[in-house]
Amino acid sequence: MLEGPTPEKWAELREDRPVSEDELAFMPVRLDGGDTEVLMAMDYAGQLRLRIPVQRAPQDDRPPDLNGLRVRHLILSDGQFVELAASPAHERVFTPVCCEVAKAVLVEQREPWRAVNTIVRMWQSAWKLVRGEMERSVQVGLIGELFVLKQLMIPSLGPGAVAQWSGPQSERHDFVGARLRVEVKATRRSRHEHEISRLDQLWTPAGTQLLLVSVQLEETVGGTVTLATLRDEVMEVIGQDAAALDEFMAKMARMGWSDEMRRSGELLRCELRDVAVFLVDDGFPRLPESFAPPRGVVAVKYTIDLANLPTMDASDAAALVVRANQYSL
Repeated sequence: MLEGPTPEKWAELREDRPVSEDELAFMPVRLDGGDTEVLMAMDYAGQLRLRIPVQRAPQDDRPPDLNGLRVRHLILSDGQFVELAASPAHERVFTPVCCEVAKAVLVEQREPWRAVNTIVRMWQSAWKLVRGEMERSVQVGLIGELFVLKQLMIPSLGPGAVAQWSGPQSERHDFVGARLRVEVKATRRSRHEHEISRLDQLWTPAGTQLLLVSVQLEETVGGTVTLATLRDEVMEVIGQDAAALDEFMAKMARMGWSDEMRRSGELLRCELRDVAVFLVDDGFPRLPESFAPPRGVVAVKYTIDLANLPTMDASDAAALVVRANQYSL
């Protein structure tokens, strides 16, 4: 059983807090009656801290500083630590965050940096003063990407497919593998028509293939498909793979997702109208890779109509995803 952090433990530390700016009072978080290496701490000003030993610096994006909460990588004489710190005024919010982090690291044995990153981002709506709404066009695109992740990529590759989801990194294509790329285009139009916003968006590096998945959505107040439902379904499909879950939640946060969206009324509600998969080959409507815009033209946008193109069967598309990744291994 995990013991702490709790308000009572913070109160004990407060009674013993140091009088010097250079000192900290420590108390180990306990698990099943024994001390652990995860430490609660407090300085002379009453600042609250949670320290978790780590072996390295963060490899991914480190959690953002929020209103009253900060995360730091410490390199000290007795090792490296990830430290969460908050002011005394934020104790009521900081305590449950620390409890989730301690449970993730000590009980669930999750990698500390990934666990901290995921948990802090999940709690960020409780710390931020304001949050801008996610634009409807962004929601449409993200719904398409999550649908393809859930229906095509994860069934073909397992939870590791989350690593290939590159949409949050604003790469050329939404899913990037060594031998296969997948571009997702979602639209509320009644036809498979899509705007291509980058000159090279339908080009691929040598030795790779490209699939384009066209997702048609119908916006309706009675719709059952939202970012929230797809997020929950992806997490259920991933199951118990903690690393994939952490990576998925971190990428969702970078896209602007917050659980506050469930209650804000901003969620776009829609139904799936149609999905079509196309192999981008020589007969696909796109600008040729030899195309060079005139001097001074810095951006090119064009619209493609896929209505009369042959589509790929879903099972054939899944088989291609599997083969491409087997070959790359």
